[in-house]
Amino acid sequence: MSEGEVLVIGLAPRDKEAGRWPVVATAGPQVAVVRAASADLPAVAEHARLAMARTPDGRTQVLGDESALDELAPGDRLFVDAWRERPLSKPDRRGEGLPWDAPGFEPPDRPAG
Repeated sequence: MSEGEVLVIGLAPRDKEAGRWPVVATAGPQVAVVRAASADLPAVAEHARLAMARTPDGRTQVLGDESALDELAPGDRLFVDAWRERPLSKPDRRGEGLPWDAPGFEPPDRPAG
């Protein structure tokens, strides 16, 4: 299974086992996003108060004490909510990766002034 992300609250930082999932983002002292497959969610959850992962179909799997969310600072809670709502992939766009002046495309308009 490909690596994904698991959001954790209250990850035990000194726990050697928890160190096998690299931290890729943090929000405050309690919230972290670790690089792990969604299949690893149960193992990650053993080392945190709350752990959640997004499945490829967009559902969120949650393991642990959900009351931990209510105890977060407002900014940390906003981070968690944004992580849960973010799109899992970018939409396909016509011309993605092509230069602005590629055949069949127009460069953007010059700024006014």
